[in-house]
Amino acid sequence: MLIDYFIQKPTRKVSHLSQKMNSINALKQQHHQAFNYRLKRFAVSNVGIASAFTAGVGYQALNGHNQNSANKIKLSQFSWLLRLL
Repeated sequence: MLIDYFIQKPTRKVSHLSQKMNSINALKQQHHQAFNYRLKRFAVSNVGIASAFTAGVGYQALNGHNQNSANKIKLSQFSWLLRLL
């Protein structure tokens, strides 16, 4: 009875607490990984949008040989969007 009270019950409590701490640490790690994934995806999407827009506008400006001034006007119209990205 004394052995049960002094040795086995505290061991059960300690093992239960360690299980709780392990599950909390696992949840924190999962949350951190999900946050990093979302952050990387957001950065990649903004960079992808900006580079695609820049390439598209540059291609349109260089593609039109006859309408060079019109393309420059179009490029200047969308330059605010490029600065925003």
